[in-house]
Amino acid sequence: MGQINNLSLVKKFWHHLSYQQWDDAAILLHSDFIATWPQSKEKIKGANNFISVNRHYPGNHRIDVIHAFNVENKVITTVWMEADSGQKTFAHSIFEFQDGKIFMVEEYWAEPYAAPDWRKQWVEIY
Repeated sequence: MGQINNLSLVKKFWHHLSYQQWDDAAILLHSDFIATWPQSKEKIKGANNFISVNRHYPGNHRIDVIHAFNVENKVITTVWMEADSGQKTFAHSIFEFQDGKIFMVEEYWAEPYAAPDWRKQWVEIY
């Protein structure tokens, strides 16, 4: 699968997760799929396990893709996620592919925070 198709595949994946379309998202994952979350040192092996983790996430959430681009044979995304539980966070994800499906993803989750006062003379808040 070419880079443009990989990018399209990842955008579909985020769409399905955003609308809790679990079965549609699962179809896009390789049967030997692996997700790693370095911040919590978790590794999720298998498409079914990954979908189950997301399916059992407390409440519903919406995901907006901020950036999505190809780098060599990978797709890198930044998304914004808001859950009805009140959680708001960014995710930076690196996707790899095999046999026309998402084979691996490494994700870093970052919650927003207020800029500290000590640097306000050098920055602009947007």
